Amino acid sequence: MPLIFDIAVTHIAGRGRQTLVAVIGVAVGVGFSIAMAALMQGGQDDFVRQLVDTMPHVDISDEQRTARRQPAEDAFTTVAISGLRPRDDRRGIINPTAATSWLESWIPGRFAASLKTQGVIRYSSREVGAAIIGIEPERESGVSPIVGDFVEGSFSALAAGGNNVLIGDTMA
Repeated sequence: MPLIFDIAVTHIAGRGRQTLVAVIGVAVGVGFSIAMAALMQGGQDDFVRQLVDTMPHVDISDEQRTARRQPAEDAFTTVAISGLRPRDDRRGIINPTAATSWLESWIPGRFAASLKTQGVIRYSSREVGAAIIGIEPERESGVSPIVGDFVEGSFSALAAGGNNVLIGDTMA
């Protein structure tokens, strides 16, 4: 063992520049590896914060309704009618109050109901598509990080009633 140790010390001490370059190369490689791992972890944390924490974990939508069988389908075997909406097709969740109370008894923790639709904003001959989301302010503050993102106004002012609207900084 002392002979192997003696040979190693002789090579390290005898080739000082080569040893220094090797040590610096390993240090830069390890530092770069640590920096990339930190960058990846930061990106993942930002992804979770931006997308996963702000998106609903449970989504309830209205049921798919099909129209009654049409007389042409009974008379002819080759007829297939698709895309027909029943006249009494009222969109929306049937009995939303019961669905909300069922969710309160089933889901541990907090939840807030929201209603979503698409809209168009027109301003000075420009049209921009917008997502319109209706919320209950007193419940939304318990599940959404939006309360900390206000630039002007406050989230509690929404609960005061009236036709209050929140718009993002891009839309503003």
